[in-house]
Amino acid sequence: MATTILFVCNDNAGLSPMAEACLNAISDGSVRAFSAGLVPASHLAPATARVLAENGIPAGGLAPKSWELFALPHAPSPDMVIALGPDVEDTPVDVWPWPTRHARWAVEPGRSTMSPIEQARKTFSALRRDIEQRFAGCRSVTGAWRQSA
Repeated sequence: MATTILFVCNDNAGLSPMAEACLNAISDGSVRAFSAGLVPASHLAPATARVLAENGIPAGGLAPKSWELFALPHAPSPDMVIALGPDVEDTPVDVWPWPTRHARWAVEPGRSTMSPIEQARKTFSALRRDIEQRFAGCRSVTGAWRQSA
């Protein structure tokens, strides 16, 4: 059975969908990723879809959704919830209604002087590097936890 990771950011329009798509693209099937937002946006950020496409990662099926969907009876139950963003200390990752591990990754966005696509490229590069390092060869949530702590 695959380890399920839920990435959470504020709006589920940029960071967490990037992380979901990236981890699913590099996974050998032992880990599957989902994403959600605390206050979901109305649509995926265009720069997110573009950067994923530039990196050969499909963005189909990615759409902002609330973390509350994962509390429904038939939803996938995450083994680990990872909060993403520059202010992750404020993200309530420990309020989930099921026993799970929690982590916070402080992902810095690109500089405000950059265009949205340049910011997304910089953020994706850092996020992909983090995911590849933290989940390399990971076969269980215990291994993922050790690598992400």
